[in-house]
Amino acid sequence: MQNINDLRNEFINAHAEALLPTAVISAYTGYSIAWFNNRAVAGGGVPYTKIGKNRQYKKQDVLDWLAKHTKKTKSTSEY
Repeated sequence: MQNINDLRNEFINAHAEALLPTAVISAYTGYSIAWFNNRAVAGGGVPYTKIGKNRQYKKQDVLDWLAKHTKKTKSTSEY
């Protein structure tokens, strides 16, 4: 099993069109694998492609989703 830094580097070094497994996306985003599994059923998560029994996430889709669903703040008092 790869460590979290190896998984993050796999995401960072991947081409924008690369399909990546949930573990890599989880390591990069900080969302748990369970969160991705839940969102795959309930909706509202990152778009994915199903190949057999495995979900694969396109790197660019992850980056686009993060840009749309991330709130930028200057301090925690803004929450």
